[in-house]
Amino acid sequence: MKILLVDDHALITEALSALLLDLDPEVELHVGNDADAALGLVGAHPDADLMLLDLNLPGATGTSLLEAIVAREPDLKILVLSGIVDARSVLRVLQLGAAGFLPKSMATETLTAAIRFVLSGGVYIPNDLIEEARRLGPLSGAPQRVQDPAPGSQRVSLTGRQEQVLQLLARGAPIKVICRELSLSEGTVKTHVTAIYRAFGANNRTEALLAARRNGYDIS
Repeated sequence: MKILLVDDHALITEALSALLLDLDPEVELHVGNDADAALGLVGAHPDADLMLLDLNLPGATGTSLLEAIVAREPDLKILVLSGIVDARSVLRVLQLGAAGFLPKSMATETLTAAIRFVLSGGVYIPNDLIEEARRLGPLSGAPQRVQDPAPGSQRVSLTGRQEQVLQLLARGAPIKVICRELSLSEGTVKTHVTAIYRAFGANNRTEALLAARRNGYDIS
């Protein structure tokens, strides 16, 4: 497993490095401390399994660094680290393509679980921010590829099978696992996933899960 870790605080990188080595003693860890280093690591290690990224780095402004990394390596799983925890920040980074948001104050056990979840294909959102994120709705100034329901509008309707697929997507299950769980062919599962994305106006799993939560679907 190869992980990229970028944070300008030595104590944070040391603590996370120790945690990641506990998670996998064979982990190949590459560390940087500013925006240029982050872009350099992405260029040098396109096969990385995960990036842990602090947005508040020297040489970065707002979400510009995240946007640049996603544009260069759209398939790279990125967990954003931040000392600022609010629903607008969480929604913003998820809409830009991050696979999760980790408050720096998070307990070690929860942090480890979140990293495992994202590595397995899931999208991590802190539970205590989900309700607030649903209440906030669309964000001004952020890419609005996910369309939130207008007040009084009808809830997006999915078939029973699509709801089953949605629940498995929310658990981070990859396509092959969904096929096995539901005894369906890969082509059928991909058709259901495409239909779910279309129903929510989403382009990826992150956007679909955010939109599903805002539409009242009870997904973990």
